[in-house]
Amino acid sequence: MKLFINKKAATYQLSNDFKSALRHFAFYYTNGTLPYVIGDDNLLEGIDYREELKEEASLVEQAYAIFANTIKMDEHGKVLNQAQAMFRAAQWIRLVCRKEGEDYKVEPEFEEWETYLY
Repeated sequence: MKLFINKKAATYQLSNDFKSALRHFAFYYTNGTLPYVIGDDNLLEGIDYREELKEEASLVEQAYAIFANTIKMDEHGKVLNQAQAMFRAAQWIRLVCRKEGEDYKVEPEFEEWETYLY
């Protein structure tokens, strides 16, 4: 005899606050103003990351993954660390856009969960 339990699966949507944070990150990245909203005027100074990454979709994908993986929300979907998530993504951009021989290290180093691609 088989027992079947009929449970309706719960479905969830992304919060409006997260959607706004993601939209803003995409906007700042795309129009080149990310350096002005990350809280560190020097991190991306002099780097035309849009030009340097336009042929490297996987590197841009990684920046978005870092943003999404590091963002934190409360139980109501309110984003708690939008600037920090953008900063971590900007650190990735800075790392991959460094000039040959330039010594740039991400501090703190990325943890595996931050860079994981789902």
